[in-house]
Amino acid sequence: MATTSQAYLEGISVKETKALISDLCRQFYHLGWVSGTGGSITIKVHDDSIPKSQQLIVMSPSGVQKERMTEEDMYVLSSDGSVLSEPLAKPWPHKPPKCSDCGPLFLKAYEMRNAGAVIHSHGMESCLVTMINPSSKEFRITHMEMIKGIQGHGYYDELVVPIIENTAHERELTESLAEAIKAYPKTTAVLVRNHGIYIWGDSWISAKTQAECYHYLFDAAIKLHQLGLDWSTPSHGPIHSPNGVQGSHRNAEVSAKEGLNDGIESSRRYIVLDVEGVTTPISFVTDVLFPYARNSVGKHLELTYDTAETQNDIKLLCAQIVLVRSSTGMRKERSLLRIEDEVPLKMMEMSGASMGGGSERVDNVSSPCARVYCRSVSS
Repeated sequence: MATTSQAYLEGISVKETKALISDLCRQFYHLGWVSGTGGSITIKVHDDSIPKSQQLIVMSPSGVQKERMTEEDMYVLSSDGSVLSEPLAKPWPHKPPKCSDCGPLFLKAYEMRNAGAVIHSHGMESCLVTMINPSSKEFRITHMEMIKGIQGHGYYDELVVPIIENTAHERELTESLAEAIKAYPKTTAVLVRNHGIYIWGDSWISAKTQAECYHYLFDAAIKLHQLGLDWSTPSHGPIHSPNGVQGSHRNAEVSAKEGLNDGIESSRRYIVLDVEGVTTPISFVTDVLFPYARNSVGKHLELTYDTAETQNDIKLLCAQIVLVRSSTGMRKERSLLRIEDEVPLKMMEMSGASMGGGSERVDNVSSPCARVYCRSVSS
C-alpha cells in the first residue's frame, strides 16, 4: 500500500504515532519542556516494510497548548516535508492550524542523522546552561553517570554539545543547526542559546531517554557551578581562576573556561548569591559553611598564600581584630569576623605577631614555620 494513500494515512500505524505524540507532549509539559505553547516533537511512522528515510513523519502543530493536543491536531508529512494531512480549524479562541515552526530543523535531523524522532525542548536547564558563559560555543561535561544515557558515550567520556546562537524566528536556525550537526558528527543534540535544545534518536524511546539525560546533566552543571565546582573536569573540584583563586565567590576574573572550556573571560562582574536566612536557614552557616571553611582553609592557603588577593585577605583579617579597653578597663574584642574557634591561618615563617598594636600577643607562635591562630580574647 502506498504511504500517500488515504487508507495508509488513516491506518493504525499513523493513528498510533499521533496518539503517542499527544501522550508524550503531556509528559513533557509537566517537565517544563513545552510550556507556553513552546517546544515540539516529531516522530516517524515506523513500518518495517519501508526504509526509515522514506517513512512518513508525524509532527505536532505550532502555537497550541501542547498538553491538550489530540490525535486530530497532528500533521502528517512525507519524507521530503510535503504536508499530506493537516488538522481541521477549531473555533475561537483557537488559532488557525499551523505546522510546527521547528519543521525545517526537524527535517535536517531526519536527513543528516537518519533519525526516527526529534524533540525540541524549552526546558529551563537547557536555556540557562547556555547563559553561564555567553561566549562559549560548546557545553562540555564528563564523569557523570547519566552521560551513559547519551548514545555513544560512557561514564569516562567527555560529552560535547554544540551551542548555536538564537534568532528571532525558528526557521532562521536551520542552517546553523545543519552546520553544527556536520561539525559534531558524534552529537545527538544541539543547544540554542537563551532558547532550548534539539535532541534526536533512532526511535522515540531513544530521543526521549537522551532528552531526560541531557536535562539532568544541564541541571547538574548549573548546580555544580553554583557550588563553585567545575563540572567539565573528572574530579569536579573547585573552579580555578587564572590567578589561582578557587571557588565561585571570587570577583570579576571569572574564567569562561570554567565549565565551558573556551578560555574567554565572562563579562559578568558581580553575583549576589544569597542573603543569610533567605534561601537557606541561618543554621546552614554554622552547620555547613563554618565546618567547610575550617576544613578547607589550610589547603586554600597552601595553594594561594603567595597571591596578592590572599595576602590582602590576611592583612584585612589582622586589621579587623582590634583590642580596645572599655571604660571599666576590661579588654574586649571588636571584630567584623566572629572567630569562635581556633582556625589555622597559614604555616608561615615568622618569630612572633602582635595584634592591634597592644600588649596582647598571639600565642602559639614559634619560628620557623609557626602556625598562627586567631583566637577570641578576653581577660
